[in-house]
Amino acid sequence: MEKIIKRIFNIVLLSLVFYACADKKCIDAPDVSHIEVNVSIERLEGKLHKIPTKNDLAKLLSQNTMFAESFLNISQYPKPEILIDRYYNLLNDKNIDSLFIEVENTFGDMEDIRIQFENAFRHLKFYYPNAKIPKIKTVVTGIANDLYMSDSLIVIGLDFYLGMKGRYLPKDVPGYILNRYQKAYMVPQIMMLYSNYYNKTNYADKTALADMVHYGKVLYMAKNLMPCTPDSLFTGYTTFETTDIEEHEPVIWASLLENEVLFETDAFIKDKFISERPKTVEVGENCPGRIGRWVGWRIVQKYAEETGASVPEIMKLDDALKIFNESKYKPIPY
Repeated sequence: MEKIIKRIFNIVLLSLVFYACADKKCIDAPDVSHIEVNVSIERLEGKLHKIPTKNDLAKLLSQNTMFAESFLNISQYPKPEILIDRYYNLLNDKNIDSLFIEVENTFGDMEDIRIQFENAFRHLKFYYPNAKIPKIKTVVTGIANDLYMSDSLIVIGLDFYLGMKGRYLPKDVPGYILNRYQKAYMVPQIMMLYSNYYNKTNYADKTALADMVHYGKVLYMAKNLMPCTPDSLFTGYTTFETTDIEEHEPVIWASLLENEVLFETDAFIKDKFISERPKTVEVGENCPGRIGRWVGWRIVQKYAEETGASVPEIMKLDDALKIFNESKYKPIPY
């Protein structure tokens, strides 16, 4: 009996390990352990919660001008004092305590998030040795905004990333988008946005193919910055959707060809396959939105495989047609 139990335990353990590896979908990645990167996260929400005086708040905002402008739109007020009064009252309202508590319960000391950022930027430094690591700050604003980003500063509204189960939900954000506003998606989605600083694009090319390859390069670089992160955290697709589109990739490709999408320049038509939508019904009832971006990712992956081009080489190439032609992308039905 003991041997049977031990055998069952080993099988279960092996299954769990296999599942974890399958879910992770690690790609080949360079050894970056020798690269020195130190990331710290400044937790402004701790200073904001029940801030003692309006003068203290004014001083904090003056020291964090990007936060004051991009999150609170301070310049849109006739006088800064009006915004300071309103924000001070909000921060000291007893009803907002539950929001701060929920953020604290969800994110804790954020050491796991810090490590994710540090590893991502360590990979960035491998590909771009002269890259400067941005400062990272977090805030709570009463769900006023989600993110501010520049190449030198990232400000994250943590209360925006509490997901569908959050007590307070952002207004006018559809459920299929809101699902990405949770902790697991936060760093992967931010690194996708950050990848745009390295993504050379020919904006004169208005074709859907150019848009697809643009987004494909973003996904490709972000995955290389976080090589063991599940694809679903970049695409926003569920595990089922991810498996489904991988199995039906030839069908998706055939549909794009039949609809003559690749060289379409009409924004209305392109949006059906590339922009935010819950489904791409033009391909199929179960096909998730933004499917053109995913196909663009597959094209870029194939280009990398065929040419051996490095991440920087791919990101600086703005000829979408060249990438497509040299990728030899043509999924074959099984």
